[in-house]
Amino acid sequence: MDSEKLINIIAMVAIFGLVFSVWCICIFFWFGQYLSRLQSVQKRLGIVKKDTDESKTLRLWRERQIEITGDSVLVKLTLGERLERLREAAGWHAPAQMVILGVAGTAILSFVVTYLLGGGTMLGFGISITIVIVFWSYMGKCISKRVVLFERQLLDGLGIAARALRAGHPLLGAFQLISEEIDEPIGDIFYRICHEQILGLDLAESILKVARTTYNSELKLFATAVAIQLRSGGNLADLMDSLANVIRARMRLNRRIRVLTSATQLSKRILIALPIILFFWLSISSPDYMELFYTTTVGKFMIMVMVVMILLGAWVMNRMAVLRF
Repeated sequence: MDSEKLINIIAMVAIFGLVFSVWCICIFFWFGQYLSRLQSVQKRLGIVKKDTDESKTLRLWRERQIEITGDSVLVKLTLGERLERLREAAGWHAPAQMVILGVAGTAILSFVVTYLLGGGTMLGFGISITIVIVFWSYMGKCISKRVVLFERQLLDGLGIAARALRAGHPLLGAFQLISEEIDEPIGDIFYRICHEQILGLDLAESILKVARTTYNSELKLFATAVAIQLRSGGNLADLMDSLANVIRARMRLNRRIRVLTSATQLSKRILIALPIILFFWLSISSPDYMELFYTTTVGKFMIMVMVVMILLGAWVMNRMAVLRF
């Protein structure tokens, strides 16, 4: 190998190592600041304190309530159950195994076709990964749309249930009315609850079982509140109104969070699109300059590193835009 090429390779590796080191240091400092802010918030809220007899009693009471209500935090789901939850959250009727096999088959077929057409292993592998990423993004959009629809329908369902209970209907009759008046997905969920109760399953257990099969936190809140209310007694109509008010407040907060994180999402899209657009523009305008990326091993390795770094950066920026409350 020519000494000049060797020096260029060493310089590129050194520059890449320097940029990667600076990026890791920035991530490290950001994570440290995040932990310090989290601890300060916990101290202000009184969450972090000494383990006194009162706190032990409260913790034991909470663990007992979780055990009674069957909270899904303590239930470890298998891989198949998680895939089914994702499929239901996206609103797809095809089985999860069939969807996975279809995506995997499409990715493998694209790799084989690209390789047979002379595109090479690296290009075929990149196209296969692109297909998986596009499918994952599409599934995320489907889940987001269904979550918005789910929240709106749940508010309508709670209103119908509160009015039905005040009119003298039993709780199961209110659920039956929701399943008849509202379309999927809420109508189907309450239809399953009514059907399981008719078959002999306990109503509280049926509600908790349905809540464990979804990713929606509002439905889990509803299931836990109704299960506790059925065991302890109380005014179910007022409970439905209170839950509706809580869900409306959470929806307003969600909208505000989306507004506040919109700048982060726009920055993410711009930073991801810039290197991709620049790469294709240089490939079209200066093919001789970009030929080394396709013909040499070092160039192909750099393309792989670029794809990995773009995906990693997108993941980090997505995590920075997520606010849990």
